[in-house]
Amino acid sequence: MAKFTVFDLSTEFLYEEFPAAQEDLKLSLLVSLVGGTLGGVVAAIVSNPADTVISEMKKSSDGIGPIAACKTLLSRSGIPTLFTGLGLRMVFYAIMISLQFLAYDSIRFALGIGTDDLKLYLDVLGGALQQ
Repeated sequence: MAKFTVFDLSTEFLYEEFPAAQEDLKLSLLVSLVGGTLGGVVAAIVSNPADTVISEMKKSSDGIGPIAACKTLLSRSGIPTLFTGLGLRMVFYAIMISLQFLAYDSIRFALGIGTDDLKLYLDVLGGALQQ
């Protein structure tokens, strides 16, 4: 959820600061790329502690649970241990998620689907699900 929130907020901000980007396809895709990169970085930061705990659980030979794995990690070096490997994960997530959003927007633009079309579809779908 963090990557979607950051993507939406960052692209909204960039479109407000650079309104010409809404009219130009290349600039609009650049906005998507930047928003996806920021979303990827935040997603990496948010998910890294849980992934570190899962890795510790898998490394353990005695099948410890998540709480015990977290306590083991914290006893080693404290909270910074939960962010081991964050730099590499941030690079990987930034590339992966920015390319996902770039592909999504490229396909959306190629099909001529605007954001208003998507909002209308979600409103109709939401109304149908409530009935």
